[in-house]
Parts: sequence; C-alpha cells; structure tokens
Amino acid sequence: MQAIILAAGMGRRLSKESNGLPKAMLRIGGKTIIQNQIEACLSIGIERFVIVLGYEKEHLREHIVRFLPDKEIIFIENNRYMETNTLYSLYLAREYFIDGFIYFNGDVFFGDQLLSMIDLEKKRSQLFLKSGECGDEEIKMIISEENRILEIGKNLPLEQCAGEFIGIGYFAEDDIALFSECLERGIKDGEENNYFEFAVNILCRQKELFAISTKEARCLEIDFPEDLKKARALFK
Repeated sequence: MQAIILAAGMGRRLSKESNGLPKAMLRIGGKTIIQNQIEACLSIGIERFVIVLGYEKEHLREHIVRFLPDKEIIFIENNRYMETNTLYSLYLAREYFIDGFIYFNGDVFFGDQLLSMIDLEKKRSQLFLKSGECGDEEIKMIISEENRILEIGKNLPLEQCAGEFIGIGYFAEDDIALFSECLERGIKDGEENNYFEFAVNILCRQKELFAISTKEARCLEIDFPEDLKKARALFK
C-alpha cells in the first residue's frame, strides 16, 4: 500500500509561525507535521510514498528524504501552487493511483493509533470524521445512519453535518479509477483552485464511501495560529 501526501501549499495564514518554511515543516511535539505522518505510515507497513511539493520544494524534499532513506519516494511538483488547491495537486498524482492508498493533507497532526482504525479488510473507501459541531471554514460531512458519506464539502448546512473531515482517508483499489475520472472532470470544469473534496463529492454519488469516527484519537488540522497553539499543547 502507498501514501499520497499533498504538501504543496504555502500556508499563508501561518507565515509568522513558519518563518518562511512550508507548513508541513512546522514542529509540534518535537516533530514536523510531515515527519509525524511519514513515521505513522511506516509503523503500519507503508513502503511507497507519493508526495506533491510546491512552495519551498527543495527545502521540503531534503527534509523528507532524511526519514525515508531506503523507501520508494515519488516527488511530484505543483508549480502552480499559488493559484491552485488540493484538487489540482491530487490530479497531478493520479497516474500513481495503482492500488489502494491513504491520502493526507500535509497539515494534519495526529496520534499513533489513528491509522490503525482504517478497516482494510472491508476493501472500501473510508474518510476520517471528527464528530461534533464545526464552523464555516471546515470541510464537513453529511452521513447516513450506516455512516455512508452522502455529501462532503465546505458549504453544507451546519445542522445536517455530522462533523469535520480531518484531511486523512483511505481510497480503495476498486474506487480509484472512477476517482481519477472525477478529478479530471474537476479540472475540465475549471476547478483547479477547489478542494479535492469536489471530486470526492462526485465519487460519493456513484460509489459507497464511509466515514470513520476519530473517536478519542488525537488529531488536528493546522490551518490557523490557534490550531498550532492547540496542537502544541495537545502533543507535548
């Protein structure tokens, strides 16, 4: 199995905290965000990494190879990182959708136990959901009683949402060909600056994707300075 990590963004809302480094290189609890993601992947046996770079790509590349000296790494460059978003970055990686993969936004910090909650035996796509109230800026999910994802996106009615998508998910092998087509449709529709959830939403209408509750597992998406402060308190 492989991991696909999107780490092209600049993280402008955290520019004071990052001192010009990519957001994925912010330190929390003695580790950078991307180091924590890589080490968690290695702990469950992931051997292959596809990583999309953009802002300060050489600096981030050098940082990553320190933690993966003997693993297969494929670096993809999103040279349009200033004008595009995660849909375009994942679109650039679509030729490497050769089997099931775990997807990561490059700004999510989490505890060791989170990835072990993915049920690979069921061979179905699963996205992590942090249940509870969420705000306007967060990517939200509407789910069925059976935890099937009915809709995912930022602009959903808050009263219908089960919680926040935390930016980590597993895409099953049976779904990835159609998922690739959904990403291509997004590009054709001029959605390069949209989130990759635009394509996931299309996929949800044709395939069954399920939400996995994060339960008590610690996890935070680092978008704002207050998120970083909270994460550093949580992961001392």
